[in-house]
Amino acid sequence: MNEHLLHEFFAGDALPADREAIKRWLDKSDEHYKKLMEERTLFDALLLAGGERTEARPPVAGQRLSLRARLRGWLRAAVVAVLIGLAGAYFHHRRMNELRAVTHTLTVPAGQRANLRLSDGTNLWLNARSSITYPGCFTGPAREVTLDGEAWFEVEPDREKPFVVHTDKYHIRVSGTTFNVDAYTGTDHFSAALMEGAIDLQYRDEPERVIHLSPNRQATERNGQLTVVPIEDFDVYRWREGLICFRETGFLTLMEQFEKCYGIRIVVRNKKVAKKVFSGKFRMADGVDNALRVLQKECPFTFERDHDLASIYIN
Repeated sequence: MNEHLLHEFFAGDALPADREAIKRWLDKSDEHYKKLMEERTLFDALLLAGGERTEARPPVAGQRLSLRARLRGWLRAAVVAVLIGLAGAYFHHRRMNELRAVTHTLTVPAGQRANLRLSDGTNLWLNARSSITYPGCFTGPAREVTLDGEAWFEVEPDREKPFVVHTDKYHIRVSGTTFNVDAYTGTDHFSAALMEGAIDLQYRDEPERVIHLSPNRQATERNGQLTVVPIEDFDVYRWREGLICFRETGFLTLMEQFEKCYGIRIVVRNKKVAKKVFSGKFRMADGVDNALRVLQKECPFTFERDHDLASIYIN
């Protein structure tokens, strides 16, 4: 867009057709709006410096500019430079705020895991079939994320800006600590296990109810009841290494882990194997079929897949 035409527009001297052309030009791009504001800043600076909108006439040959004229020119240049700098800073600040306001969501497919570092330095791992929503930059009074699934958090300490994990049932508030959260939406299971530091669990539906958790303890919910007990087996959190670890675990509970990890429905029809207890570990990457074949060596059962229904039947 012609700069002279924009200056006429600012001065109110533009023709109706030119004003309409400028409006159409603005609608095409945010960059055009930025250009308009820069020209407006320059226009205002010129008015402030001397009130002229026409180009200065060159001095007659041999004629020297007066000190006042030179000072006026220097002043005009300084004002223009300052205002253009302020305009650039304004647009940069506005653009950065827009980037900070953008939220991102990371989703991990079945059978995999992912590592993520947030803008504050917090490091976290996401388990299979989990997702986390987080801002590009933490700008508010708290560092807030939303979790659906299982995650391991190593929170960067910041007492002035607490770290809050929102889940389907609870809010978890910390300042800097290491903990694991298992909170898949749509299930009756929730657990939060603390390794270092301290966390507060707040009921989503009853904000006044808060449970304080100390290191090496976990809060677990089953069928609506939340209980706090010592952590008995730290190997279960080795899923970050791609391992499914279990100790003295009932077959049905183990199948629930497989369902969570691989995103598949497992129906246990064999009543005898349902009563069995197992200990061991599997590599997640080896797949559910390999894990079931290994378990078959400990207890006789058969299994069949229904690919259409994404189900496995244990017979």
